[in-house]
Amino acid sequence: MGEQWYVTVYGVRGSLPMAAADFLEYGGNTSCVCVDYGRGLAIFDAGSGLTGLGGILAGRKDIRRLDLLLTHLHLDHVMGLPGFAPLYEPDREIHLHGRAGFREQLASLLGNPWWPLELGDFPANLHFHEVEPGKSFCLAEPDGPVVSTLAGNHPGGSILYRLDEGGRRVVYALDCEVREEQEGLMAFARDGSLLFWDATFTPEDLREGWGHSTWEQGIALGHAAGVRKVLMTHYYWGYTDSVLREQERLARERDGSCCFAREGMVIKL
Repeated sequence: MGEQWYVTVYGVRGSLPMAAADFLEYGGNTSCVCVDYGRGLAIFDAGSGLTGLGGILAGRKDIRRLDLLLTHLHLDHVMGLPGFAPLYEPDREIHLHGRAGFREQLASLLGNPWWPLELGDFPANLHFHEVEPGKSFCLAEPDGPVVSTLAGNHPGGSILYRLDEGGRRVVYALDCEVREEQEGLMAFARDGSLLFWDATFTPEDLREGWGHSTWEQGIALGHAAGVRKVLMTHYYWGYTDSVLREQERLARERDGSCCFAREGMVIKL
């Protein structure tokens, strides 16, 4: 099996971050999940939760390489980048992965008038890797975990990621609306150790064409694909703790092994 993996949740919201007493149990930061695979960190998305991870990593010399795997560049998935402390460390190596053209698109979100620094002004050593959905690659080649990708059904497009090594499989499937013909998605998630699923809406609130899903669809996919544990996340920004608590209760009546992600949650694989 190799080294144990530690999967930590740093952000769970979709669209907008929330900061109020009614959002403390599950958390109010937008999407960010970190997988510590022993030889480096694979970080899914750079939402506002990334700043919390950055504070933990600041000044640490034992982790040189970081890989940021970006699903897409909607603001809730990249708003944490300017405040990510490792970007300001000149001896830090950061690899960013995203869809074709993402480097130029990121550059347009930084600099005047949005931020004091341009993308090229950060002291860290930045490496940009364009990802073609459907292709696979290794982190920290030649012996790093294998990253597989799949195109997500989301306005403007998105990338779903899967991280594999030593019998462990983490699937990160956010900003994806379920189609009737989901054989490709089922195969992608097959035998997953852990599936992070887009549970943006309650079943009653689901909006067709918005590129999001529900916990019901996540449970159905998990069962069909033989996933060991489904972790719901990317909640609609307006859902308070009481709403999510009730939805989690209903979900666990269907599948006692699933749960709703909370910021600070750590899963060991």
